[in-house]
Amino acid sequence: MNFYGFHKTTLLEYPKHIASILFTLGCNMRCPFCHNAELVESSKNEPVINDAGFFQFLEKRKGILEAVCISGGEPLMYEAHLIDFIDKVKSKGLKVKIDTNGSFPDVLKKLDVDYIALDIKTSFENYHKIGYTGENIVDKIKESLDYVMNIFTNEYELRTTVVPGIVDLHDIKQIALHIQGAKNYVLSQFRPMNTLDNAFAFVKPYPIEYIEEMKSFCVQQGIVTEIRANYN
Repeated sequence: MNFYGFHKTTLLEYPKHIASILFTLGCNMRCPFCHNAELVESSKNEPVINDAGFFQFLEKRKGILEAVCISGGEPLMYEAHLIDFIDKVKSKGLKVKIDTNGSFPDVLKKLDVDYIALDIKTSFENYHKIGYTGENIVDKIKESLDYVMNIFTNEYELRTTVVPGIVDLHDIKQIALHIQGAKNYVLSQFRPMNTLDNAFAFVKPYPIEYIEEMKSFCVQQGIVTEIRANYN
């Protein structure tokens, strides 16, 4: 399996664990605010590491690394390779975290992972604002949400990047109706950099006070909510 981005060490991506993070190429969505644009569109990218090279790296970091995070792009597009890769990582005694947009519930259910981070891009009524190359996206995400919240027995986080023009307080209220009782919901402040649609590089993030209002509503709905802010 090839990877097109690789951070050897991160203390942020897997809570309370020292991890490496790998990025797959390609995505079935075209979120205009995506800040991994080079992983979404470019077919000319050369892999920075393959699975053989990564496992050689793991041998050198034995006893230091505790987890591996797999992001993208959308890693669940690579079902067969991904399942095998995760199994090999787990055999090394490491935890695995997967990031996903939730549009591949059947694949998600097959993965032997310790942590799932599932993005909810906006309210279901506004998913037309997210470029998507498949069908029945809302049904697929609802199925993934049901699995993560009610069946998956390990750690998870649901997260929404609060992008002006894509997500507002109304959208958060609609999302909250579908995730009541969630144990970990993250509101991430938008970063206007390296966006898929260049116009979003000039979009000013919401003030923290507005995001606090979003959080307050979610907490009132019994949702454990945190804010990840990038700007004061």
